[in-house]
Amino acid sequence: MSQPDPRDPPRGVQIARVAGMPIRIQGSWIFIFALVLWSLSATYLPSRFPEIGRTTAWIAGLFATLGFFASLLVHELSHSLVAQRYGIGVSGITLFLFGGVSRIEQEPSDPRVELRVAAVGPLTSFALAGLFWLAAAAARGGPSPVTVAVLEYLAYINAALGLFNLIPGLPLDGGRILRAAVWWRTGSLPKATQLASHLGKGFALGLMVLGALEIVSGALVGGLWLVFIGLFLRATASAGWEELVLRRALEGVKVEDVMIRAPITVSPDLTLRALIDECLLREGVRGFPVCEGDKVLGAISLDELRTVPREQLETKRVRDAMVPLSQDLRSDARDSLLSALRQMARGHRAQLLVMSGDRLEGIVTRGAVRRMLEVRRLVAVADA
Repeated sequence: MSQPDPRDPPRGVQIARVAGMPIRIQGSWIFIFALVLWSLSATYLPSRFPEIGRTTAWIAGLFATLGFFASLLVHELSHSLVAQRYGIGVSGITLFLFGGVSRIEQEPSDPRVELRVAAVGPLTSFALAGLFWLAAAAARGGPSPVTVAVLEYLAYINAALGLFNLIPGLPLDGGRILRAAVWWRTGSLPKATQLASHLGKGFALGLMVLGALEIVSGALVGGLWLVFIGLFLRATASAGWEELVLRRALEGVKVEDVMIRAPITVSPDLTLRALIDECLLREGVRGFPVCEGDKVLGAISLDELRTVPREQLETKRVRDAMVPLSQDLRSDARDSLLSALRQMARGHRAQLLVMSGDRLEGIVTRGAVRRMLEVRRLVAVADA
């Protein structure tokens, strides 16, 4: 599943980097990993092979679980690598409670590219299913029937993953394939996105209804799981449409159109307690540029203060907690606002410093972008 959304930065702990892309896991991934491991090791394998010992079942279950999540990662890598091939930036891949997601930084500009990026995921899953099935066939008759069972499980789960992702509704790959086809046929990306988003929300609602029926029938855990998946899919289906609306609203808008000019700056020698009392609380903003005279040193915000123990607020100074000035923290007034939002998402920043050479021209914040969009919405309603 690929999900472009500049407002939704990738979260989680980075565990690796592949082709320049960080691979992250969220805390929720640990829960689903443990759940799959327990289901395989304590239920599935012992029911098929009552004679195997507990240790053997858990070792085989661990290999099956690792194979399952490796398959998810390969599925997402296929999306990301094809996107990169067509010049589309990918900020990383995140494994989380409901599977995995490739954080693609922008929508493809051509329906044929969209089709290729979307279709490669299910195709990769089907290819993995075939490989595991062939490996299981080759292992049949050997000394370890448990190995065959693990390989058959991985073949089945990859086939199921490919089929599930072909469901024609956003944010699933099938929804993006449908959107590409409608976009190609009609030439209208908004119409195609709206259709795929509506179908995705309809499918999500169906999952939630099915989950409710499961709960009523006594299958509490399975029913709740379907309800949670439905809620997640419904939210991300809506995000696909909202992201397109956002892109259209920001077309042609430059950073200089919304930046805060001549922003309040703070000294690097200010204590963090004084920063909170005299600046953050008084001015009602999230962060400030850090300057020493005319020299810009970096920026500090609430995000940095959250990592500082309370007992150190009196002694630590701004220079000890600030983010030093770098290319990731700075923008140009003539940059597009959408690219600035994506830059904030990549760096998990709520603001960027707008620089001209070494001179500070202003700052651009997510809050300023939200206010600009609200004003545009009100003007559109008034004009209507």
